[in-house]
Amino acid sequence: MNFFEHQDRARRKTGKLVGLFVVAMAGLIVGTYVLVMSLYLGGLEQAPQQREALVDQLGPDTFWRPDIFVGVSLAVFLIVGGGSLYKTAQLSGGGEPLALSLGGHRLLNDSVDPVERKILNVVEEMALASGLPVPPVFMMERERGINAFAAGYHPEDAVIGVTRGCVEQLSRDELQGVIAHEFSHILNGDMRLNIRLIGIVHGILIVGLIGYYTMRIAAASGGGRSNNQKGGGGIVLISLGLGVGLIVIGFIGTLVGNLIKAAVSRQREFLADASAVQFTRDPNGIAGALKKIGGLNLGSKVKIAKAAEASHMFFAEGVSELFATHPPLAKRIARIDMFWQAEMAAEEVTRGTPATHSPAFAQAGAVGFAGSVAGPAPSGSVSPESKIIDRNVPVNETVPPAAPSPEQAVEAIGKPTPQQIARSHELLESLPEKLREAAREPYGARGVVYALLLDADFTSCQQQFERLAAEADPAVYRSTIELHKLIVTLPRKSRLPLVDICLGPLKDLSPEQYERFRENIHALAAADNRLSLFEWTLQKVVLHVLDPHFGRKRKRKTNQRPAPEDVSTVLSALAHAGSREQDAVQSAFERGVEATGLPPLELQPWDRTIFNRLNHSLDALGRLPGKSKSKLIRGLAETASADGTITPREIDLLRAIATTLDCPMPLMV
Repeated sequence: MNFFEHQDRARRKTGKLVGLFVVAMAGLIVGTYVLVMSLYLGGLEQAPQQREALVDQLGPDTFWRPDIFVGVSLAVFLIVGGGSLYKTAQLSGGGEPLALSLGGHRLLNDSVDPVERKILNVVEEMALASGLPVPPVFMMERERGINAFAAGYHPEDAVIGVTRGCVEQLSRDELQGVIAHEFSHILNGDMRLNIRLIGIVHGILIVGLIGYYTMRIAAASGGGRSNNQKGGGGIVLISLGLGVGLIVIGFIGTLVGNLIKAAVSRQREFLADASAVQFTRDPNGIAGALKKIGGLNLGSKVKIAKAAEASHMFFAEGVSELFATHPPLAKRIARIDMFWQAEMAAEEVTRGTPATHSPAFAQAGAVGFAGSVAGPAPSGSVSPESKIIDRNVPVNETVPPAAPSPEQAVEAIGKPTPQQIARSHELLESLPEKLREAAREPYGARGVVYALLLDADFTSCQQQFERLAAEADPAVYRSTIELHKLIVTLPRKSRLPLVDICLGPLKDLSPEQYERFRENIHALAAADNRLSLFEWTLQKVVLHVLDPHFGRKRKRKTNQRPAPEDVSTVLSALAHAGSREQDAVQSAFERGVEATGLPPLELQPWDRTIFNRLNHSLDALGRLPGKSKSKLIRGLAETASADGTITPREIDLLRAIATTLDCPMPLMV
């Protein structure tokens, strides 16, 4: 399955989850109604003297009472539904609230601690290769077992959580396999489903909690009540019975909820394991991690109390439950390592191969990379027209000659290759150290983005410097001046990946700082009343990721079909970005339209309104379902590959389009 099919499957599973929730709710309603009526009728039998008065007051003594059934249904619906909505809303801020609740603390992006640097580098490389913003990393310091998780609603608010044991006990290859597994959950749309599962089980659990407190209150009231008080003992007994009954119903409901978690989770774990192998082409990495989990005394155990509600989100079984949310270790290993014999499983898992951890080992993991890196991409020259339009970048750029086919482009979305992971490592290592350090903290990250928007010609950007001197933080302004000297020599292929590194630290800005930052990047791009393709791309990527984080919510209403004029705008822009020859532009455009399956469309001009038109069209196209997005990506790939090469301008535009469509485009360098 490709990225779009995974996303559609996740949505279908969400629908099934809602159906299972309705069934569980119906069971709770019936069980609670039976309990209430049994207590009511039993109470009447125990109080024959008051029976007639009670019947007059509470209604007939028949088992089927529609009025009570409606009341019980409403009460259960409000309690369970309210509890689920409350828990889901509690986790609506993305993955960070959940990571904090599990005892994690956020690692600083610019940390120099060898252990922390090891996991930060692996996550950074995987994110850049996948075309995703670099997610924050949370370390569960007190957990010595080997485990990890990914949490969030969308890739833009995702976080990666790891136990300290995971980072210390695993080699870098094994750690990379675990992180690739978690990234597959991000890319396959599993995270939102996981949070909804937490909400459902929490809502069901509330029924049992109400029963527990009802029983405690009844017991306390019974102890302090005079035995001679009329009717007091009967009320206490009924309350105790209600409390015990609700505890039993809540317990059964929680078991059903955990059964739902297990049913939904197990197959997705096999899929994530397979995706991790596909990403890294190294089955020994993730298989080695699973073998170490089996060989260590602590295994994958997570001791914090709240781990139970998130058990289905972990890399491996974090808590002991009646219904396991993960397949057995032996089965997971056997599916990855075909030479691992089932009859040898018990012996090998018991023996295990714990890693020796030392500062030197951690330092080696922080610096090294699993496997050899790919060689440099073949290159060619940028056209003179690109130099004119993209004045923010140096002119001695190289481009890879081969463009992906439409089929390859669709399959590549959300599926980084080992070569792309290796190149992301190579790219990070090639960045000047001062730039890397600046991009990993909020002050420096602002300076990096500002510097990327300054004209390459130092003397022609005085107006931009004047704006920053007046509006930017003084420390950020000074940082921008220094970083600009490094940016002007930076290869174009490194620029957008550098922006990706900045996005995490920029989320740490205060709302006031972000508004000022947002205004400044708009002003810098518009300083000379001309907007280059790179300037527009940078703004599009940055604002698409950061605006929702700071409360600027995007429209989520789905458009079932793309408007032809929106498709025409996007394909026209890409065709113009790839060539200055009108015949070549027309041919590339027509091939792209044909690949989308739409009737012939009219090529639109590249003029001063192009970026306004692109913004409008991409906002609409971003709300398409996966199947329509897949056709659009196919058309874009056909347009880009029309001449057999893909230029830096096309790469920039494709990246902005893919980001807006929420289709993570792997690194193309």
